[in-house]
Amino acid sequence: MKKILCALFAGASLMLAGGAHAAVIGFEDVSTDGDFTSLSDASPYASLSWGEGWFAGDSSIGGYANAAHSGANFAVNGFGDDQISVSSAAGFNFAGAWFATPEGASDKASWINITAYDALNQLIGTTGNIAIGDSYQWITGGFANVATLTITRDSGWYVMDDFTTTVASGTVPVPATPLLLGIGMLALVLARRMPQRG
Repeated sequence: MKKILCALFAGASLMLAGGAHAAVIGFEDVSTDGDFTSLSDASPYASLSWGEGWFAGDSSIGGYANAAHSGANFAVNGFGDDQISVSSAAGFNFAGAWFATPEGASDKASWINITAYDALNQLIGTTGNIAIGDSYQWITGGFANVATLTITRDSGWYVMDDFTTTVASGTVPVPATPLLLGIGMLALVLARRMPQRG
C-alpha cells in the first residue's frame, strides 16, 4: 500500500511540476502593419500591463532588421522614456528576456538595468547596469512574485524579445486541484480494498 501511495504522489508531483511551464512573449500576435503599435493601448497584453513607453514593431521597419530575436516582431522602448515598466496585479516570475540595440538607430542605449518590485513596492532585486549592443543577448532576471518590473536605460533605443515568465509561486494552476482530489480518492479506495494484516 505504501509503495502504491508513494508512486501516486510522485506521479502527481511530476505532473504538477510539468504544469509550471514558462510563457515566452514574442509579440508576434500584435498587429504592427510595418509601423510601431503601442503596447500600453493593448494592455493587458499577455496578462501583463505594459507601461506607456512600450511599443511593438516588426523587422520590416527601416533600421530594425535585426530587432526580432525570433519571428518578426519585437518590443521597443518609447520615445524619450528612460524608464518603462511591466506590471501585474496577480504577480509573475520574470525569468529573463533578449535585448539588443537596433542597427539603424543613431542614438542607441549602451546599457539597461532591470529592477523588480513586489506588491508592496519593496525591492526584490536588480540586474545592475548590463551593456547591450547590436547582437541579441539573454539577460536573466530570476525574480519571483513580481508586481512591477522596470527597465532603465542610459539614453537611446533598445529592443526586447522573447520576454519569459512563469506562474508566480503561491498560485496553483486550476488543473492541479482536481488532480490532487482524484489521487486522494484513489488512495482511499485502495486503502479500503487492501486486506488488513492481523
